[in-house]
Amino acid sequence: MPESEVELVDQFFCPPCIQREHVCLLLFACSCDRSSENPNLNLKTTYKQRCLNGLRHPNPDSSKACHKPARGAISKYCSDECGVEYMQSRIDAWAKKGGQKEELWESVKKAEKREGMTICVDEKIKSDWEDKVKKQSRTDRETERLGELLDQVVKMRKETRDSMEIIAWREQLLQLASERAEQIDQCGWDQRLCFGEKEWQAYGAGVLESYDVKDENEDEDGEWWCSGQKSCKRHNG
Repeated sequence: MPESEVELVDQFFCPPCIQREHVCLLLFACSCDRSSENPNLNLKTTYKQRCLNGLRHPNPDSSKACHKPARGAISKYCSDECGVEYMQSRIDAWAKKGGQKEELWESVKKAEKREGMTICVDEKIKSDWEDKVKKQSRTDRETERLGELLDQVVKMRKETRDSMEIIAWREQLLQLASERAEQIDQCGWDQRLCFGEKEWQAYGAGVLESYDVKDENEDEDGEWWCSGQKSCKRHNG
């Protein structure tokens, strides 16, 4: 499969699987004499709708064209950037044919920004939605939207802070492991450098403290360190 098509795959069936399934279903259908009622004989790979900016590109198959999937019901484009780029190309093409951009601006400058869209037209949902809209002012809706964005920023900030703390912990652990390896003339790689977030939160402080343990108690944590030669091939570098 071309690399440009990978992101567009919706449901993939490899040719050998299709052939094997086809043969198995044919045998089953023939034994039951119901081949005409079996819809699974038409297995095939299905694809998502491609970004319109890529489809309408002068050379759609080139690497310069967008090969990402559109955002479905939300948009015909994969991103706002692709939508702007496509519309810019439309405007440029229109201008080359003699159209005046000033005229185009006059026809669209009073257009209002889209605030939302309805995907499901269920009478109850529609009624509830209309009641909610009547109760909410435009300012309230904007406040609610910004509040949701703020919640996302707070969550991202927490995740970033946690990631930075793990990096700092790993740097400190790497320094301790390197110093220990020099002292005992061994590889000294510490497997706990691979701890994920959950392990780090549960055992992080204890891991660093294990480097302060006296030699006679070291066997308790000895399983974490590689006792190979200093130039251990597995952990070299």
